[in-house]
Formats: sequence, C-alpha cells, structure tokens
Amino acid sequence: MTARTIEHYEAKRRRLRLRDRAGMFFAGSELEWVGSLQGSAGSFPDAPSRRMAMDLDGTIWARYGLGQPVTEWPGANVTELSDEDDNNLSVRGWANGQGIAQFVWIFPELREIDGFFGRYNSATISLVETSVDTTNGKDGVWLTAISDYDDSSGIDTFDSYRDEITSLALASKRSVRARGGVDNSGSETLLVQSFHIYGEIAAGETPDRLLWIDNDDDLEFAKPQDYGDVPRGSASDHVAYLHNNSSTLAANSVQITAEDLFRGSGAWYTFDDGTGFTATLSLASSISNGANSPNITIRRIIPDTEILGVHAARALVSVGSWT
Repeated sequence: MTARTIEHYEAKRRRLRLRDRAGMFFAGSELEWVGSLQGSAGSFPDAPSRRMAMDLDGTIWARYGLGQPVTEWPGANVTELSDEDDNNLSVRGWANGQGIAQFVWIFPELREIDGFFGRYNSATISLVETSVDTTNGKDGVWLTAISDYDDSSGIDTFDSYRDEITSLALASKRSVRARGGVDNSGSETLLVQSFHIYGEIAAGETPDRLLWIDNDDDLEFAKPQDYGDVPRGSASDHVAYLHNNSSTLAANSVQITAEDLFRGSGAWYTFDDGTGFTATLSLASSISNGANSPNITIRRIIPDTEILGVHAARALVSVGSWT
C-alpha cells in the first residue's frame, strides 16, 4: 500500500464531509438489527451503544509500524474487519521484526466512544488510545483509553463479539488507535479478525443526516435491536421511522435495505412503508428538513432450516441527494 502524507488525509476528510452532506453515505447504517438463535440480551452482556459502521461512514482506517509511514487500509480489508465471519487478514505493518503495529481510525467528525472490541488470532492488543486533534494517526495528543486490553486472542468462539466488548465513556474524540504485537522472534505476520467501535456522532457534528427512530417511544435507537432467543421458522415485526435531522435540507430518493454481517441473516429482513414488503424499499417522497418518513415496518423471518447460532445484520439507508 502507498504511504500517505498528512495533506492526503486532510484532503480526504474534506471530500468525505462534502460527500456526507451530499448523502452518498448510509445515514442509517449505525443501527444494527441483531437476531440470535442461541442467545442475545438474555445470555450475553448488552452492547454499550450502536456499533459504528466504519466501513461506510467516512472513517479513515490506517496502520503503521515502528519507523514506517502511515498507510491506508484497502476498502476490502475495512469491510472484512467490520463483520463477524472470523476470517483472518494477514497484516504486515512494522519494521525490523519488532512485532508491533498501530491501527488507527480517524473519524470525519467528533464522536462519543462508548465501547471497543478487537480480535486477533496471533497476537494481543496492548494499548488503546484516543485523540481529539490528530490529522494522520501519529501527530497530536494521545490519551490512554485502555492500558491493557483483554482481547479475544486464541478464543475460538463467536460469543466474544458480544461478551468481550470493553465499555468506555469518552467524549468528542477524533480518532482511536490500537497497538497490536507479537513476539520478537522475527515473525512479521499479524492475523487480524475484527475491530468494532461503539458510539455515536457528537452533538452538533454533521447535522445533515437521517436518524432511525423507534415508533414505540419516538426515541432514536441507542443500541442494537436485539431479538433475544428466538426459534427457527419464527417471524416478527418492528415499526420504526426515519427523522431528517437537518434544519435546512430535504433528503431525496431515500432507499432502505439490509446487509449481512454474519451467516447470511441480511436476507431475513424486508421493509414496508405501506406499499408492501420488499428487500429494498424506496420511499415515494422526500423527507423534508425536520420531518419524518412514514412508519416503516421491519419484518424478520428466520428460515426453518437455519443453523443455530448468533446472527447479525444491519439496516442501511442511502440518500440520493440533499437539497
């Protein structure tokens, strides 16, 4: 991968801000719809908040090693680290066999950090830090968030994606950085499986976006929609709607669909705004500034022959334009 300069990251963040305002990112992708055939809220600890869709929301992912420049992650790797399929990515990011690599996430706006999860298969995460002012992952002031992260290295179970999240309470952060390492025997292969960060956009940042609102209480979803222990062959409906948080712009050509994060469960979900259930729902009308969409019923149907285990998907919202 090509080494990048500070100017590259500054320019990319400016472009991402413009793209976000233009509605090219999935405004509703912070919401996860989590279904479990083995156990969820009743069997696993509750998630601290929404998991950030960092592969879609404009976050810059990068890494670097000792004495090496910052390099940006390829898009395919970023997506791979955002799901739960447990695949390994062979990462080389350090010099002289030191066995240390820094992994960095730089957000397009300030964010509240509520939780962190990292999973390696060949190493441990020794330190997690945050910064309010970095521009490239190296500069700026960094403060320790987790001094000795208890990761899931060597634990061959998908339960770790729920029961090994470290809760945090960190306000208005620009970036998160994690240090991973192996021994100093000369091996330069670090197998990375997942990085998940939980939180939300800080108040006042990026106001022109859509919010998922629960029709039960008219509040924004603060955590994943967790269905708990449910049998194969079962179905359930939940009603929500979208709120346009912008004070000046309308959201046009809004589409909603589900994306799989683990075991094909994205195909279980369909959406209906009164016109009929479909896997990809296109709203008939724009959502004016400060207004709400029609009620949207999210239906989940688990196949009769589905294997037992934890499943995860997310609802994605795309906006054709903001005017």
